Amino acid sequence: MSESNPTSASDGGGDTSAANLIGTRLGDYQVLRRLGRGGMADVYVALHQSLDRQVALKVLRRKLANDTEYVERFRREARAAAKLSHPNIVQVYEVGREGDHHYIAQELVDGPNLRERVESHGPLSIEDAVAVLRAVTLALMAAHRMGIIHRDIKPENILQSRHGDIKVADFGLARLEGGCDLTQAGLTMGTPRYMSPEQVQGKAVDHRSDLYSLGCSLYFLLSGQPPFDADEPLAVALQHLNETAKPLPTLRGNTTFPAWLLAAINRMMAKNPADRFESAAELSSWIGDQSGLPIEAFAGGTAEATVRLQQVMLAETRQRRQARKRRLVGLLFPILAVAVGTYVAIPRHPHTVPRLLRPDRVPAKETVQQQFLAAVSRDDIAGWKAVSEHFPAADNDTNASYAIKAELQLARLLVRLQRQPEAVTILERIADDPAVDRLFRAAALAQLLDLNPADSPQTTELWGKLRRTYQALLESRPETQRSLPSIIGAEKFRRLESS
Repeated sequence: MSESNPTSASDGGGDTSAANLIGTRLGDYQVLRRLGRGGMADVYVALHQSLDRQVALKVLRRKLANDTEYVERFRREARAAAKLSHPNIVQVYEVGREGDHHYIAQELVDGPNLRERVESHGPLSIEDAVAVLRAVTLALMAAHRMGIIHRDIKPENILQSRHGDIKVADFGLARLEGGCDLTQAGLTMGTPRYMSPEQVQGKAVDHRSDLYSLGCSLYFLLSGQPPFDADEPLAVALQHLNETAKPLPTLRGNTTFPAWLLAAINRMMAKNPADRFESAAELSSWIGDQSGLPIEAFAGGTAEATVRLQQVMLAETRQRRQARKRRLVGLLFPILAVAVGTYVAIPRHPHTVPRLLRPDRVPAKETVQQQFLAAVSRDDIAGWKAVSEHFPAADNDTNASYAIKAELQLARLLVRLQRQPEAVTILERIADDPAVDRLFRAAALAQLLDLNPADSPQTTELWGKLRRTYQALLESRPETQRSLPSIIGAEKFRRLESS
């Protein structure tokens, strides 16, 4: 656990139980100060008194500690992580309980995570990025040998100590719950920037999913931006499924990339798991074979020359395009004036190219999951409506769940198309239906709040409904505490916690 960006004990709303732990003892640990807060646990710096060392102490949130099944899973996963002993993995020391408090004591890393480093100092050098690649690959080798898949490799979970040591955090604890896959895509507002295609589809994942996420993380560390990004989470997920990231050389000007490093990142980020490295061990061996020489030794190679040639060609292409645009502006201006008048006078045919490519009648898929993914790909009204048309909600609970998710996405789309009254009708029906899962109703209420003025009577009423739904969820399904921030938005979640 990184010691960067410590959080004061008073942060995090009205959860006074968290602040009260400062100065107390949990087992052999004296709680010194608070570091931060996650969806599952509050994190503190504590003194392990018998060994006289400071540790990061993760304490399960009290609202989740009341759920026996959730506590057992927390402890089981922590025990699995504690079996991992490797210099590139944040070490878990102990799993314990003191009264109502369940905690995990683990290594305290005195440095930032790599997202913070990039945001503060810019992209990493080639040498530093290769060092990170080596370290994280070794960590994954150790974990995969124990049958543990991280599932959440990203720059935030890669820490660097003040001495430069690279550590991977949260092994065995990160899980795809709530807003982390497309089976929940009707709810999530989080951004799956580093997830593998199989993760965003809600499929079973293996160790090769970690390699994809590592490739995406290296891309960020070298460029300062994730390989895929968009305002809508579903758009990011769709990019992981269908699009290719911009070539790294186009994002870093005069930087010379070793050809082997570009090849490694491209292979890790292959859409099909079968096209990636078979294992972290294979990746490690390949890195050793390719990078045994200093990076400078690759500068004169044929592959590196190809990369340089691509950079020169891209720069020349940009220059030619800019010159061509300047010439065309003078030539086309009088033509455009005539064309605008002609366009206004001629009636438009309704069958445009996009409509022909995505007809209003959406063909049925074999399963409701496939139908939902087809709607994600189209992201149009016909696609979202087709989910319930081809798979009626009344047939079974699975269909009913996907129908609501599709309606939530349809409402989002209608707002974007400036058809707010239609969106409000859908959202109010979902929010007021007691037969609908409370998690879906919370999502609908959150969207309605965004559509109403902050000081209106409707907003006050909506907040009341959302608070009651939130409290009911905590009592009946406390595990949803982790996914609620991504479903309703972090700001609304904090306000609910403090009320």
